[in-house]
Amino acid sequence: MGEIGEKAQCLLIATGQLTQYGGYPDDGFYRKGRSKQYEVLSAGKYSGTTSITVATKTDLISNNCVYDRRTKLMWSRYPSDGLGPAGDGKMPWTTDGSGHGIFAFVAAANAAKLAGYSDWRIPNETELANLRDMEQPDAAPDAVAFPGWPTSDWFWSSTTFPSSVDSAMIVHFYSGYVGADSKVNGHFVALVRGG
Repeated sequence: MGEIGEKAQCLLIATGQLTQYGGYPDDGFYRKGRSKQYEVLSAGKYSGTTSITVATKTDLISNNCVYDRRTKLMWSRYPSDGLGPAGDGKMPWTTDGSGHGIFAFVAAANAAKLAGYSDWRIPNETELANLRDMEQPDAAPDAVAFPGWPTSDWFWSSTTFPSSVDSAMIVHFYSGYVGADSKVNGHFVALVRGG
């Protein structure tokens, strides 16, 4: 094994912060990490929509995807805005008595072969948090790759909160905050594959 030194490359993804604040050597000063390299897929099998039904509610989900060449992850470009108990795209982490939940959603997306794939999953907390662009005031993902991304609410990860297994990790794309919430509450969810 070679010596670790100046030739070592960072494999972590950059936050996107480019502004230096207060004259301190902060993230905007160093700009370390590998930049995201998004490719929007919208032609062929990535065009049109797939009908996904969960607990008697149906939503037409775009087959558009975003592939990040750095992480090798493929994301569904748009989250659901019609599933969940209230039909607004917000779902509980656990499946409720009516059959609504993020894992019921990903199972339905896989059964329907969203964008031609049946290996979608819920992203873990690190994958989800890496979508944030910390140069943006709302920490929303890249607006070209992810247009119309809801920035006023939380997104679920598949990661259970270690201090309380009744809660799971969430990411807020309005503030960039990563936190945890009870698994029975409703939040948006993104789908990912690969990694």
